[in-house]
Amino acid sequence: MGKILKSAPGHIKAYVCNNVLFLTFVLSSLINSFLLRAFTVKFSYNQVKPLLADIAAVLFIGLFAYCFKPKRRFVYYMIWTCVFALLSAGNSIYYTNYKSFISVSLISTASQLGGVIDAVTENIMEPKDLIFLWSILFMIAEYVFIRRKNPDYFIRLQEKKLGKKYALGTLAVSVSVAGIFATTLTGTDVSRLAKQWNREYVLGTFGLYTYQISDTVSCIHAKVNMMLGFDESEQAFKEFYNDKDEVDKVSNDNEYSNIFKGKNVLTIHAESIQQFALDTYMNGEELTPNLNKLAREGLYFSNFYAQESVGTSSDSEFTFSTSLMPASSGTVAINYWDRDYTSIQSMLRDMGYYTFSMHGNNGSYWNRMNLHNSLGYQKFFNYTTDFNIDETIGLGLSDKSFFNQAVPKIKDIADQNKNFYGTLIMLTNHTPFTDIERVSDFDVDFKYKKYNEETGLYEEISAPFLEGTKLGSYFKSVHYADEAIGQLMEELDEQGLLDNTVIVIYGDHDAKVKEEEYEYYYNYNPFTQEVLSDDDDGYIPVDDFYYNINRKVPFIIWSKDGGYEPKEITQVMGMYDVQPTLGNMLGFENKYALGHDIFSIGDDEENIVIFPNGNFLTDTIYYNSQKEKYFDITGYENVAKYASCNQVYKDTPNPIYSEEVHGIYKTVKDEVYGREAADLRINDGVVDENYISELSSYSEERINISNAIIYYDMINKTDQGFGDGMNSTDVGKDKFSIFSPPSADERDRLFAA
Repeated sequence: MGKILKSAPGHIKAYVCNNVLFLTFVLSSLINSFLLRAFTVKFSYNQVKPLLADIAAVLFIGLFAYCFKPKRRFVYYMIWTCVFALLSAGNSIYYTNYKSFISVSLISTASQLGGVIDAVTENIMEPKDLIFLWSILFMIAEYVFIRRKNPDYFIRLQEKKLGKKYALGTLAVSVSVAGIFATTLTGTDVSRLAKQWNREYVLGTFGLYTYQISDTVSCIHAKVNMMLGFDESEQAFKEFYNDKDEVDKVSNDNEYSNIFKGKNVLTIHAESIQQFALDTYMNGEELTPNLNKLAREGLYFSNFYAQESVGTSSDSEFTFSTSLMPASSGTVAINYWDRDYTSIQSMLRDMGYYTFSMHGNNGSYWNRMNLHNSLGYQKFFNYTTDFNIDETIGLGLSDKSFFNQAVPKIKDIADQNKNFYGTLIMLTNHTPFTDIERVSDFDVDFKYKKYNEETGLYEEISAPFLEGTKLGSYFKSVHYADEAIGQLMEELDEQGLLDNTVIVIYGDHDAKVKEEEYEYYYNYNPFTQEVLSDDDDGYIPVDDFYYNINRKVPFIIWSKDGGYEPKEITQVMGMYDVQPTLGNMLGFENKYALGHDIFSIGDDEENIVIFPNGNFLTDTIYYNSQKEKYFDITGYENVAKYASCNQVYKDTPNPIYSEEVHGIYKTVKDEVYGREAADLRINDGVVDENYISELSSYSEERINISNAIIYYDMINKTDQGFGDGMNSTDVGKDKFSIFSPPSADERDRLFAA
């Protein structure tokens, strides 16, 4: 025993000397994985589990280098170091935007990055994302150092013929560590690894490398399953819809039934506009006066959430139109556009409506040429063929020019058709927002008056506040978009196009503004021009719950002709509830809708909004399935509506500074939105475990059913006969014809012309 202990240092030194590149590869890979967790999921999960999983995975991948001659091993390590570094950086960037991690299934969407590369570099990428590249430089430096210090290093290593011995030893260690890791796993861990849609939990528990390996296997399995797993999905689909009308009815007759039947519909897809923008004032001035006017005069749904995934705008278009969830693997727009979907457009088209869409961007972005055809649009006007690009802001044609050119086209359509349904997709308010600074004169500073003892006069002080910030640029961009909507409404009215027409406005998704921008916004003191930190009494945190609850977007239904009592609907509502709600008003119904007519939900019932990552929202809680925590939202008012200085003084703008009043601004603990107040709402017992379990199962089932419809083209197959007579549409009381999906030739044909 003594001899072994005596010789141990020598053996360790020899091992290190013979495996410098291998150890460099292992350590740098483990460090990058740890940094990724620190930057993203932070320390919300057990740190031992992912470390063990990473060690096992990296050792296993690294041992194959011993199959090569020593001088060739550097290439092997270098390739994997580059792969792991890029995976770490990519996941870090992706998490910033989506609070999830990249998947092999998203490779097909990479083509969409070209149009928004500025947004990635300006708004999403951060210096920390480049830190992971150190491992590449370090590996190169280590190799150069070895060659210079000992030119014969690899020749001598080859002469020792230790490759097989080291490979077997590394394999033994890898398997042993993997075995230890396996003993720490729970049933929940294994289940979530297999399902993959709770990616934050998977990476936080299994580490980066096991997550990516599992994701790759899952994607391959999903592709195989699409070919082989139809029977199981068909059975689940039948069972779900056979019972759905009894246990989860989409719509009931109510005071809004058929109130807009026979009217034209113009839908405005309001790019990146969040609901809190409608509540925002800058120096007492409404940020969105035109949207606010429509909200006051229409049906305004102030607790409305987009349910988009990585397909962002295209996901929202899809969910809005079909009442289905976005695909869990890939995106509908890129991967599954050629299925047959029961959409608003197709059902209204069967009712005699002419259906069209317009966009000031190119027709290939998010594959809209094909997607819109599949959804049932008869014509897609886009800048490639239909608009004069006379003013560019951001990614393409400015919204004001777009609307100005769209109105005559809509007039021609109205003159030639009894009824029409159209969608106008806005563009200017797309991240990164900074190009708006060229044309905007909207101030996002904070103005107040202060007495000047030297002059004896009150002088106006302008604290910079949001000037020069990304959130400030966003506000300017939203104000421009609101002006464009106001201009559109005036031009439509001048042409008589608001008569017998319903205007529907929805925000497609949140602005993807980072947490630190909101942290600055809530904690800025204009009177000292300082920003509070976590140690200050008046500090307001931006935790996951505050951030996610604020991601809601506006949804407005408005008609010049009236026919309803203007009303604000505060019940929670999701994008998949739009089709059933509009269907009840316009006289059509989709039996495959996963959402509900919001007016058919009783006062004693709760609606549920499901998000693609398994999180969900009710009128009682917001549940984070990744962290298995909920936030009690009973009585909660959105922090963005009240916390910032511009909102505190929205009713008393340009205040006269008083040391007694304004000198103590944000010096007292915030009892409503401070950290203690936020923590008190987390898992506070307002609901029990059974409530969480039932709604989690409800959410998972609908995500799976939606995936089955998308992956296997279930609606088309049902219409062809396997569904025991079920039809995809039941249009009103008059039994209009069933949606006839486009032929294969029609699907493949681009229909811009």
